[in-house]
Amino acid sequence: MKKINTQSFWIKKKNDSYIRNHSINISNKSELLIQTIYSGISYGTEKIVYTGAVPDSQKELMRCPYQEGNFGSDVKYGYMNIGKVIDGTSNFKGKYVYTLFPHQTFYMLNKSEVTLIPKTIPLKRCLLSANMETAINGMWDTLPSCGDKILVVGSGVVGFLMAYLLKSIPGCEILLVDSDSKKSKYSKIFDINFKNKIPNNYKANIIYECSGNANILNSLSKHVKEEATICILSWYGNNVSKVKFGEEFLSKRIKLIFSQVSKVSQNRNKYWDNVQRRELAISMLNDDRLDNLIERKMIKFNELPVFFSQIKKEQGFFCKVVDYGDN
Repeated sequence: MKKINTQSFWIKKKNDSYIRNHSINISNKSELLIQTIYSGISYGTEKIVYTGAVPDSQKELMRCPYQEGNFGSDVKYGYMNIGKVIDGTSNFKGKYVYTLFPHQTFYMLNKSEVTLIPKTIPLKRCLLSANMETAINGMWDTLPSCGDKILVVGSGVVGFLMAYLLKSIPGCEILLVDSDSKKSKYSKIFDINFKNKIPNNYKANIIYECSGNANILNSLSKHVKEEATICILSWYGNNVSKVKFGEEFLSKRIKLIFSQVSKVSQNRNKYWDNVQRRELAISMLNDDRLDNLIERKMIKFNELPVFFSQIKKEQGFFCKVVDYGDN
């Protein structure tokens, strides 16, 4: 059986990482040999994994599709990969694909496990597709409609994409809030109303929580109308939230939804599966303005351990791109 050398990025228990050299088997022509061009860092999630903040009770449930190893010990983690098929089924050879594979130079997958990238979508922009899926699932979980007054809290990539999708609904009033005023210039690109704090008397009937702040729910409850919905798109890891459910949450009958992207929303799972949702997400990236959400300075694959060693100091706004050009 033919083998090929590859390199992969591993997190060593917590707060440490390394590049591992190994080989993979090229088994048969039903599988595709893929060379990674770019991978993306899902900043909030991979920071939780790197710092060892995955709750013990969730270590099996929160595994990603091609993860190797386990949280709390050595683990290969990641799920945003752009690659080129260099061997395998002839009608795939030479084509660019999006997959959920971790940070690795070469890998094998079945053709049913890849999504072909349309020629109209730039490769790097496809790294936003995982976050776009998160935003789509948030829409499906809440079903916003004409006339809704909507607050999006946190303008990272997910928050911006959430507001971007909501902006397309006629008659909706959208407010994007983030304490970092520097992000306001990006909201102008998308014609989205932006403030660095929620106005005192502002009341929404849908709030999307995208800040990653586990302590924000009590303050958000002050800015909702009766029967409102708060949809949480953040993963708080092992942070503990102290929520005053006996106050506005009770009296205003607030509905809390945790929109976890690994499963298609129950409002759409009769009609859509994960593969179809992924294809939809990629097709919705055909907008040049979205390139503003991608970090221009790329990280070399072999420099990933250095990047992660400084992740606590990094700003998590832009999509971080890993470049495999020299590997």
